[in-house]
Amino acid sequence: MFVFLDYCVWIWCLCVISGVHPTFLPSYIFEDKITSTIGGYYLFCFVWGYMAGVNGLAGHELIHKRESYNKILGMLTFSKLFYSHFLLEHSSGHHRNVATPLDSATARLGENFYAFSLRSAIGGHVNTWNREVSRIETKFEGKKVPMTTIILHNKMTWFAFLHLGIIATILTVFGIRALVF
Repeated sequence: MFVFLDYCVWIWCLCVISGVHPTFLPSYIFEDKITSTIGGYYLFCFVWGYMAGVNGLAGHELIHKRESYNKILGMLTFSKLFYSHFLLEHSSGHHRNVATPLDSATARLGENFYAFSLRSAIGGHVNTWNREVSRIETKFEGKKVPMTTIILHNKMTWFAFLHLGIIATILTVFGIRALVF
């Protein structure tokens, strides 16, 4: 229920920030009373970002559950942040390689936060892509798997399509200001 409610709040934020809202609901629910100033805009973004972070904690716990519907819900919490690969990276990468040089989600001694964040985000995507390629090569019993097969069977490709679909929907329905948000 928490994931569903967070998605509702996210859509409400997109409505407020864009000025586009469903006509069957009262318009005062979607009045933008804060984002007209730069400080108000950043405050609005900060509060929603904080709530998305809390939702990420829920998603993190859900991907550890056995049931596939919980894993899907957990992945969806990260989808609106364009981080769907976390479903695969967290358990197959981070949990297997925690605190080793192979784990992009473990900070290095003396590494600053910004360098770690960038290395972790990029490394998580690269590691997940590589694990998916290995999975596909094993599935097709050989390393002579055509690139089109690797791309079409790679879950990272499907996550990218999901993210592009989210971007296209936001841009089409809510406009550029909501996409930037």
